[in-house]
Formats: sequence, structure tokens, C-alpha cells
Amino acid sequence: MTHVTLSCGFEADIDETAVQDMEFLDALTEMQDGDPTGLSRMCGMLMEKADKKKLYEMISEKEGRATVEAVGKQITELLEQLQSKKK
Repeated sequence: MTHVTLSCGFEADIDETAVQDMEFLDALTEMQDGDPTGLSRMCGMLMEKADKKKLYEMISEKEGRATVEAVGKQITELLEQLQSKKK
């Protein structure tokens, strides 16, 4: 597990081994191909359910919704942190 802190203030221990899983790669590819459900699966593979909910709450807009764009931005940041910590 790797501890990350994102620019939105979200902190959690992340399962860095998930990025080596073929299902994670499949979900990433789906997301890049325009299927936003891949993003949700990626979140579920990287973090515990409670942490996923916490992330969504932290980036929710006025209407109480965490947009696909906002979650995608945070997951990109999270993956960048995991990559930089590997070096």
C-alpha cells in the first residue's frame, strides 16, 4: 500500500499493485475509449469502498455530484503519484 495525498485534500492508502492487473488495464483502456464505467472500476481496484466514497464527497460540486471529469482528474493525479513514488 502507498499513501497518497491529492490536491483536493483526499488522503488514502492505495493498492499500487492494482495497476499491474490486466483488469485495471482493461478498465483504463475502456475509459480512454470513452466508456466512463472504466473509471469507476479503476477507482474500485485502487482503493477501499469507503475511500472511494470519501474521494467522491471531497470533489463533489454544489449539486453534490462528483463529475466523471473531476474524478478522472484526481485518478490521473493519483496514478502520477504512484509512478513518482516507484522511482
